[in-house]
Amino acid sequence: MQKCASVLVGITLLLIQRASGEEARFYADCHLHLLNFLQGGEFYNHDQAFPGSEWGELEHQRYATLPAGERWRRISGLLRNMKRQKIDRAIVFGMPIIKKWSLNDTYERPDGYLDNESHVVLARDTDLVLASAVEDYRQNHDADDGDLERLATIAPFMCGFDPTDLGAVDLAVQRIQEYPGVWQGIGEVFLRHDDVTHLQLGERPRANHPAMLRVARFAGQFDLPVSIHQNIAPVSRPGIERPPVYLDELVDLFEYCQEDVASGRKATTFIWCHAGASRRVNVERLPYWIGEVLAAHGDHVYIDLSWVIWDNYIRHDVESWRNLIERYPRRFMLGSDVVGSGTKSREELSDFEPLLRVLKSETGRLVAHDNLCNLLDEMTKRRRAAGNSRADMAGVALSPAYRYPEYADMPRRRDDESFVRSRSEQLERRGDRSKRDERQ
Repeated sequence: MQKCASVLVGITLLLIQRASGEEARFYADCHLHLLNFLQGGEFYNHDQAFPGSEWGELEHQRYATLPAGERWRRISGLLRNMKRQKIDRAIVFGMPIIKKWSLNDTYERPDGYLDNESHVVLARDTDLVLASAVEDYRQNHDADDGDLERLATIAPFMCGFDPTDLGAVDLAVQRIQEYPGVWQGIGEVFLRHDDVTHLQLGERPRANHPAMLRVARFAGQFDLPVSIHQNIAPVSRPGIERPPVYLDELVDLFEYCQEDVASGRKATTFIWCHAGASRRVNVERLPYWIGEVLAAHGDHVYIDLSWVIWDNYIRHDVESWRNLIERYPRRFMLGSDVVGSGTKSREELSDFEPLLRVLKSETGRLVAHDNLCNLLDEMTKRRRAAGNSRADMAGVALSPAYRYPEYADMPRRRDDESFVRSRSEQLERRGDRSKRDERQ
């Protein structure tokens, strides 16, 4: 009886230690959406300055509108939630799409992209919402050094561009010039994304699309990490596993953005969201494929563990994932993937505690916290060393005169290789000579 009691006490103490460890752990969140699929989201409303709840919610997924000058409330609410939940740092996205309410689906207005068959469309102003919230916060709290220090714990990433538009890189440049010092990365870029892809109109995005190659090369030039959602495979039928047929597209992008010492080109740093997993995407031996990617490109690729990767993969094979992460302990990070609501970020992050507990203590700390912090700090250091940031802000800053080279990094023949352009130039030169001869 005494032996049983001792065992029970031991188990109880172990559970208490584990619980206290989880409670004491500080996280860094690599995947947080400030806005939802209707381009709304929580904000500080404890003073009831606006209708709705203390977080501004009017009804499910519907939030009060914030006028210019009041958008600091989004950041204030986010920072309060982070502090309460012991989240030290966070990458913060807007939302690159908005759910359309189609005439064919009038029965009930959708909240999320899966609510009905209405299409999703590009949300070009999502970055303006995020950036204006940051700027409003800075202006509203510029007299308080503590508040500005807390603002430095978030890293805004831009995502409101069409990754099939060869001019998308120009929009990224424009946003940086509009809000110098704000942007610390690019993402979450939706590429191969199962249901989201199916609900889009027009050209389908993919990792090796020339437009994405241009954006990624630009990002590497200015030390901006790129967070991308590219499914590793198409959606599967129940019980059927698919080969990773979309992985080649992603590897094309990684290879295209490797460091080139001869030309002086820097590598682009990527964060692969959800380790390529998604709803109903079933791939055999996913840890093997992730390991192969890191073996080839581990110098500039990180793996984001968030959303369905725990429920669909890791919890069914913790040992394989533990072994993989211990091989590459500095290449994995955790994300909550909360959408427009930061109040439950820690709840999502703590889903990974069973994995963190079987890792070495140092590895667990790296995955839960340090890897993301180290990445953001290193990118900031590089931008400052290159003169591509402001002294008072971590984000990138560009000269007002900067323009991305018109035809750089495009699948386009050089002028001397093009049948038409080479001859057009010859005609222009002949015309110039004829004009000079006439003047003489």
